[in-house]
Amino acid sequence: MRLSSVAAILVTLSSTGLVLADHMTTWTGASNSSGRWFSAFGQHDIPAANGGCQNLNDHVPGLVELCIDYGRQRAHFYFNGQGKRCLRQVSQTAYNCNGGTCVAREWDEIGCTWRIEGKEGE
Repeated sequence: MRLSSVAAILVTLSSTGLVLADHMTTWTGASNSSGRWFSAFGQHDIPAANGGCQNLNDHVPGLVELCIDYGRQRAHFYFNGQGKRCLRQVSQTAYNCNGGTCVAREWDEIGCTWRIEGKEGE
């Protein structure tokens, strides 16, 4: 039985743990928020993972805009020279932090299904 080239590549990629899509983790609490960006190019800290839009180029190379909508459990982002890309919240875990409640959220890249007013002809 011969293994095709495509199958061999897929086996190699799955065994190396290579990340092909971007991923984000955020931690939010009553008085602070932070996050971490994961991609095939490394991990980068996000100092303030507040809802809304921000330029993170100083923290994540090339990431010129990240917009988080916690209420709709979605986010979108732009890297230099690329179109809009999107994330969907895939998990949420509440935990005790200094007597208050904090929330850890995991976000995975997905195809974009929503339009951005003023940027996409709406």
